[in-house]
Amino acid sequence: MFYKINILFFSIFLAVLFNASAQEIPIGTWQDHLSYKSSVAVTYGNGITYCASESALFSYNNDDGSIERLNLVSGLSDIEITNVKFNSYNNKLIVAYKNGNIDIIDANKKITNLNFIKNNSSISGSKSVNKILFNNNLAYLSTGFGIVVLNTDKNEVADTYLYGNLGAFINTNAVAFDNNYIYAATNNGVFFANKNSFNLADYNEWSQLSSLSNQKYSNIVNYNGTLVVSTDSPNWESDSAYYFNGTTWIKINNIGLNINKLETFNNKLLIVGSGVGIYNTNFIQEDVLYTHGGSFGIDAADVHLDENNTYWIADKNNGLLKQKDNWNVSQIIPDGPNTSASFALDVNEDALWVVSGGYEGYRMSNLFNIRKNYEWVQTPKNMYNPQNGNQIYNFVSVLSNPKNTSQVFIGAWGGGLLEFNNDVFTNFYNAQNSVLDSTSFGSTSVSGMAFDKNNNLWVTSSYGDKVLAVKTPSNNWYNFKLDGTMVDYSVLTKVVVDKNDFVWILDSKSNKTHILKHNNTFDDVSDDDKIILPINDSREITTFIEDLDGEMWFGSNQGVGVIYNPSNVFSGETIQPIYIQQDGQTQLLLESERITAIAVDGANRKWIGTQTSGVYLLSDDGTEEIFHFTKENSPLFSNNIYDIKINNKTGEVFFATEKGLLSYKSTATEAQDDFSNVFVYPNPVREDYHGVIAIRGLVKDTDVRITDISGNLVSQTKSLGGQAIWDGKDLNGNRVQTGVYMVFNASPEGELKKAAKILFIH
Repeated sequence: MFYKINILFFSIFLAVLFNASAQEIPIGTWQDHLSYKSSVAVTYGNGITYCASESALFSYNNDDGSIERLNLVSGLSDIEITNVKFNSYNNKLIVAYKNGNIDIIDANKKITNLNFIKNNSSISGSKSVNKILFNNNLAYLSTGFGIVVLNTDKNEVADTYLYGNLGAFINTNAVAFDNNYIYAATNNGVFFANKNSFNLADYNEWSQLSSLSNQKYSNIVNYNGTLVVSTDSPNWESDSAYYFNGTTWIKINNIGLNINKLETFNNKLLIVGSGVGIYNTNFIQEDVLYTHGGSFGIDAADVHLDENNTYWIADKNNGLLKQKDNWNVSQIIPDGPNTSASFALDVNEDALWVVSGGYEGYRMSNLFNIRKNYEWVQTPKNMYNPQNGNQIYNFVSVLSNPKNTSQVFIGAWGGGLLEFNNDVFTNFYNAQNSVLDSTSFGSTSVSGMAFDKNNNLWVTSSYGDKVLAVKTPSNNWYNFKLDGTMVDYSVLTKVVVDKNDFVWILDSKSNKTHILKHNNTFDDVSDDDKIILPINDSREITTFIEDLDGEMWFGSNQGVGVIYNPSNVFSGETIQPIYIQQDGQTQLLLESERITAIAVDGANRKWIGTQTSGVYLLSDDGTEEIFHFTKENSPLFSNNIYDIKINNKTGEVFFATEKGLLSYKSTATEAQDDFSNVFVYPNPVREDYHGVIAIRGLVKDTDVRITDISGNLVSQTKSLGGQAIWDGKDLNGNRVQTGVYMVFNASPEGELKKAAKILFIH
């Protein structure tokens, strides 16, 4: 009985640990954090509806309601989708992209990439695939330069039609056929050719349709033997559609839509735009789908009408709509943020906050997103409207209180500082109700934020006179003037408070790094010390961060440097270069890169984001390159990295890129003070699992030894921060056999020890 009780307890213990980490992605894998709300295309085949946003694709199984996501992380070759189309002739799905890239997905979900358009340097101008039309196994792609014909059986190009003047490129928006001709709607009229011509690649075979004017035609379809075209109007809901009665073109009445597409299904003509107009064979409007359950308007990018007369609508704001009429509607959206845009991040143990503003332009919509418990929390715009009608825009920074993670602050480049408590907007600060400074025309531009060890919040407000402010936990405000800053000129984008309580402030416009020693007397500036960090070369400082050893790491337009002893900065200590050996040569670390972000993980390693070369993971001293992730060799959406933040509890690293947000599960976590929360995952390790096993909850530099139940050494390693990794193999490189394995953990000095168990099942 005792034996059975212990086995039962051990099984429950393993189950609890396994479930606790079940929603975490495995170590060494990637996860997208994309929005699926802004849909651009929809198609249907074999009971599956496929809906594409600009960044990704998802499928909806009409039988069981299951959703499957497909994106660059999970197998697609690119982002910025323009079109998807299912070919019922051979059960293949085409995914087309703005840059001309093409994926073909077969019935077994095998993805074949065709990148000949994307990689063709002779094509000038747009390579975008605007529309797809099937004729049996042939797919006619309307592109920014002409028509490309794909053989979807062989997954190869069958032909290319360049039919502009003397064979020039011509932007083709759509293609249609009738019994005799192929038609192409372009920005310069409608062109046609005999579809049975021996050589449609010869531009001499093509002519412009003289019965239509020389203007932009965005769509053309064959509706029961009748050609229908649409034109664009600069006025709202004033686009036009015409059909050809054999003699002349007749305008279709009562459209009242911005026309995005024309489609034909089940003997119906569908005019798709700010609603879906439904027309019969007499071109009389039978109905119009214009609301989502009567609650808000449709802005349709595409539509499919299935055999059950269900309308599947790709809505620009609301994902996928399954709709019978204006009152029988289902909204289908995979979990994700409101927008794929990401500019700055904050990660704590409880939540990921994402802001999607920027320093240029005027960005109001979907300003921030929150992810909690592995699900995204939808944040309506009105939840952050400040009092007194103050307008805010361009959220550029976000920071949670390390001592109270339910309190979060957001910096608005246009407006001021916003405070949230328990995800609810509670306070707004600007020049009118705080010491935050403003420009000469009254706007408060907040960017840099940092908490110090006493839980004071430091905030920069650019373009003013006293550009640095501090808010105490009791809500008292103080501000400081920095040497060399100028009203309406200084742009303060970064602030860090180090272990010495020195405040480091970056003025990006004047390339000055200010350092303030305030001696904790905020109301007495007479004892303050202030300097501008001397720069001994022409480098432009772009960012900085304090690492776990108290060193200050700097990113610039010429790579990375470090101040090894910041406590001496007021005595002349300055940035030192880091030299590395590469190809037998001594070089400066990343000297050809413009650094955009630096993050420090639980093992004190440096994650370096760049403007053009993706992400580097460097050893703690910077001399060893561990990883270099780029768009070309990893699922990174872009090589332009805006921000990097790390969940040091789980080791998940988040990358805000120019094209969206994603994360990578790394090997290092934050080191613990003791062994009170050691656990192993996955546990048990089943026969179909071939990834690494993590031992988490360790102290720094824990010595980890794994033995079989008889005490024979199987593996030995050292923790990265608070986590050690085992590949499941013995000292000879063989996968271990079924059984229980012991994990013995000891601190570097041996004063702390802890054992754990792992169950392998084959």
